[in-house]
Amino acid sequence: MRVTCARKDLHEGVQAAARAVSARTSLPILGHLLMNAEEGKLRIAATDLEIGMECVVEARVQEQGVLTVPARMLTEVLATLPDADVSISCDESNVVSLNCGTSDFTILGLPPEEFPMLPEVKEEVSFSIESEVLREGIRKTSFAISQDESRAILTGVLLEVNANSLKMVATDTYRLCVLDCSLIESEGSINAIVPGRAMNELSRILPEGEGTVHVTLSGSQIMFKVGDSVLISRLIDGQFPNYEKVIPGDYNKKLTIPTELFLQSVRRASIVARENSNRAILRTDNGTLVVTAESGKLGKAREEVEVVREGDDMRMAFNARYLMDVLGVIDTEAVEMELTGEVSPAVVRPQGQENYIYVLMPMQIE
Repeated sequence: MRVTCARKDLHEGVQAAARAVSARTSLPILGHLLMNAEEGKLRIAATDLEIGMECVVEARVQEQGVLTVPARMLTEVLATLPDADVSISCDESNVVSLNCGTSDFTILGLPPEEFPMLPEVKEEVSFSIESEVLREGIRKTSFAISQDESRAILTGVLLEVNANSLKMVATDTYRLCVLDCSLIESEGSINAIVPGRAMNELSRILPEGEGTVHVTLSGSQIMFKVGDSVLISRLIDGQFPNYEKVIPGDYNKKLTIPTELFLQSVRRASIVARENSNRAILRTDNGTLVVTAESGKLGKAREEVEVVREGDDMRMAFNARYLMDVLGVIDTEAVEMELTGEVSPAVVRPQGQENYIYVLMPMQIE
């Protein structure tokens, strides 16, 4: 194999594919990238057997072929080379030669036949979605994924695919995000739980601005095709909780709060709250929302925000970090909080938008 690429393009492709490389693995080949030189292009693939990534780089192919190369070493080498053409070749003993300007590297590869090929995803259900819509969906749900590996079904995002609609759901049992997204087209219906890591890696390869993502699902795998890039992931097996049961059906108090002022007030109060289980107390006094936090080690914090209140005054405690998470992804000027009581879940919505809901469990007031 012999191929020549622009250093910048090759580095970007290697970086993107290398995100699928496992940092800790007992199989040396999983620490390698698979490079396949075809006519006019170089395909770069990586996998940790849970997710797989393939990127395509434009190339001048002098000799078609395939090789493997250690992902970490190649990434570091390309990061330090000047912006010039990079030539890569490989001999029959899997020794890779890399040349760029006055730099020459000899890198020991492994036999390409040892590399586990990325699986083909049978098209049982498919849909297409605008890349910006999917990016926003990941941003507004993935932060609520559970980090508790003992409950695997909560470590991913639930995708509910129906005719021309997609519902993205994430929960760690303390809070719940539900977002309705529109699709360009769809074929079939399915409920699938995509690992959080796969969703976060996908968000990194989604293009800025306009673009279309084609998604294919089978019973156990999902494939995202973004331009020439492909991400394949195993689905999480199991039954996602019936999240609709925890969404309150009505409320007796409602607050309309300026988003940015609310976020900054909670952020300042959280400096104290983090020493007390992140507990921040919210209470209303007519048209004012008072945010307080207290710590025996640090002291007290008190913030005020003007609000529009419907119903009686309220007093509840919430995890400040969980409040900041949702306020940081809401783009409207104001948010609405719907409340029913001190021990009942609160609902946070962007003002004027019906497609996004955030349910937050309260904390006990000490």
